[in-house]
Amino acid sequence: MHHKNLPSSNNNIIDGHLSLDYIVCVIYDKIKDVYLMNNYQQRGGLWFLFSERRINETSLQSIKRLLDPILIYDSDQIHLVKVCSTKTLPFKGRDVLFYAIIPKSTTTINIWLNGKVDGIDIERQLNTLHDNSTVWLTTIQLKYISKLSRLLGIEPLTLNKQFKDIFHSTIKTNNTTVIYEEIKIPPIETISKTTYNNAAETLLLSAKFTSTIQEKLYEEYHHSVLPSDYLNLETFKNLISRKGLESSHVIDYFRAFDSTQRNYLTFLDYLLGLAALDPNTQHGGVPAEQRCRYIFRYYNINNNQRMTFDEFKIMIKDIHKNKGQNLIGDALNDEALQMFRSFGLRSSDQTLNLMDFLSGVGQLRFRGTSVLFRLTMSISDFFKRTSTPNTLVIPSSTSNITTSNRTLSTLTIARRSGTQQQVSVDDTHPYEIATHIVKVKRTGVVVDITSLYDLEIAGAISGSTALFFDDDNGKFDRISSQDCFNQRTHANEMLNGLRYFERGSKEGGPALKDAFTWGKVDMSAMARCLLVLCKQIYSIFIKENRLLRVSSACYILGDLHGNFRDLICFEKTFWRLGPVLTPASILFLGDYVDRGLEGVEVVAYLFAQKVLLNFCFLVFLLRGNHELRNVQDMFQFHGECRRKFGMDLGEQVWEEINRCFDAMPICALVDNRILCVHGGIPSLDIKNDFFKLVSQIPCPLRDPENESPLAWELLWNDPLSNEINDLENINNEFISNVRRGTGFFFSSKALNDFLQQNSLSYVVRAHEVQQQGFKVQLNGRLLTVFSSSHYCGGENEAATVLCDSNKLRLIRLDTSS
Repeated sequence: MHHKNLPSSNNNIIDGHLSLDYIVCVIYDKIKDVYLMNNYQQRGGLWFLFSERRINETSLQSIKRLLDPILIYDSDQIHLVKVCSTKTLPFKGRDVLFYAIIPKSTTTINIWLNGKVDGIDIERQLNTLHDNSTVWLTTIQLKYISKLSRLLGIEPLTLNKQFKDIFHSTIKTNNTTVIYEEIKIPPIETISKTTYNNAAETLLLSAKFTSTIQEKLYEEYHHSVLPSDYLNLETFKNLISRKGLESSHVIDYFRAFDSTQRNYLTFLDYLLGLAALDPNTQHGGVPAEQRCRYIFRYYNINNNQRMTFDEFKIMIKDIHKNKGQNLIGDALNDEALQMFRSFGLRSSDQTLNLMDFLSGVGQLRFRGTSVLFRLTMSISDFFKRTSTPNTLVIPSSTSNITTSNRTLSTLTIARRSGTQQQVSVDDTHPYEIATHIVKVKRTGVVVDITSLYDLEIAGAISGSTALFFDDDNGKFDRISSQDCFNQRTHANEMLNGLRYFERGSKEGGPALKDAFTWGKVDMSAMARCLLVLCKQIYSIFIKENRLLRVSSACYILGDLHGNFRDLICFEKTFWRLGPVLTPASILFLGDYVDRGLEGVEVVAYLFAQKVLLNFCFLVFLLRGNHELRNVQDMFQFHGECRRKFGMDLGEQVWEEINRCFDAMPICALVDNRILCVHGGIPSLDIKNDFFKLVSQIPCPLRDPENESPLAWELLWNDPLSNEINDLENINNEFISNVRRGTGFFFSSKALNDFLQQNSLSYVVRAHEVQQQGFKVQLNGRLLTVFSSSHYCGGENEAATVLCDSNKLRLIRLDTSS
């Protein structure tokens, strides 16, 4: 092992000199591809060599003082490459200046442990390093050491490519570009663009973390982590111990704060973790859910989102301890096992996952978590503030959002809790009383529908009100709504027929027909009804924009592939009373046919619901890659139509359905932030013109492959999966989709660039079967949802996404019963 000792420089006053900015030396050898790192033992990690610049000392003099004892270098090859400025901070901060330095070729470089990682107990070797000793490390070694949380901060990894580009290009030409970065307190509104979304704002509001408190916390954080911008475990220990928490559990608190499992904390990680700990934070609603996530990570020692019984038992012991009870031995084990079973677990050998834990607490099957994970003193009391702080800054403006052909005015209202909530008010469509009364069984089945006019004789409406309802204009405006309940419309006749198809039929003896069969029904009558529906739905599709704008709440379903049974399961679970009586719209992402046996029934159901509810914009249908004639010819939907309706009539039905498919919209935008599409983002260089170009996609679109490359890619593209080589290695954001033979794979960088260019937060798509019914991909910015279980005879589940209250909630559907 090769290391040399450096003079210590950790105090603000060194040898009687007042220290100023931080000077960081990024020393890199291009031949052996290694960085020179220094061991800062008191701060618990390795990092670039750095020193505080003393008063009356230039940066170059600081570098010379730091490097002369240990390294031979060329002073002409010292270049300022990055400046982190603190001039915009509300307190006096300290700038950080990064200098790139190339050692002379005559320098002897011994790579630590000969560059090895595997087969050596690196953690033990790290513990033998002396304080302020230097070592040459490869990037692979740095990554491994980072996983052990033994770097001061992760800049040696996050800035690695940036620095290498500088070393390999600009220094050679003596034309270095300086990267200038202003250090700012992260404004809370930017959290909505990261993992935390708006739940973070709610958490800070509940903790009463005003802008003043946040500034004080950032000042404390800034001076503790310098010259890095990250908290490692040792620095976290020093900060958190000041808040009165037990040092013996510092690793547990650190794990709870580290929601991204990067082994280092940002200021936002630190801020939100303290908010979750604060005794002011209420243990109900959104704050409670966030707190429970921290509590789960705190007790999940293995940090694998699967809590063992032994870990759970520690939680139970702490719950009783915080209530002044000392539960031990068999009594603790019995109590813990009983509570463990409240989550549906049968034995102590099973594990409890995070989502089941959140569900159990939310449904009050498990109680006592409110006393866990708490500071003994609020942060506001900790700072001993004597005046009323400034209010927390949250974006609050009255904005107009056009969704589902409605203009919504966003207003801010005060709630009883003292917090604020944004609500949408439709100024152009005032409320009115619906003219039909629905009678529902306890089971949720609609048993009777009565017109409000018919109830006048029963005294349900007064005479003056009856005069209002008799107004001709009022009746005219309600025709579409009344048709929704008119059982004689083709759409309702089709739905009634599908109810018959769904159910088995007995009449005192043997079954007349099995469930999900037509029995002796005249299929030509169904075909004629379906052809009428096709004409009606085509007139709707042809008028819709290629990009639909949808408002939450909204269920998003992926591929159905002729699985009518699962579609009915979704109906009975999420819109049992029918979409018109469901407080959410429903968005389908395509692939309604092929693979399954009931593509005709799926299409008939969706077309009927769309026709019935077009007046209130509750059902939205997008096109998938199986809504193409040549694809259906390779699979079974073309043959299914012929088999069910005969050759001639079946061909006519198939062609009319595909004519409707030709006019279907291609993608949708939920709340102007979430792009929904069947396949994926396009590779075309469209910059900020995406929405404009989508609106220009031809309609009808019979041959998207030749008529619209943009539409084709939106239908076919896939995200890069683990089985495909990483695009980063070939410096490309898209590669040909060799698995499908058309379209492209796109990388996380391509997705991030696309989201940023178009001011989007997420992409929700379908197109690929997933074992759990869904998959979160590409750094959490892409959701794949698949809504047909047992696909092609497999064991996959079906799922949907609920977009509501600024959350994308993933819901798995049990289709076993």
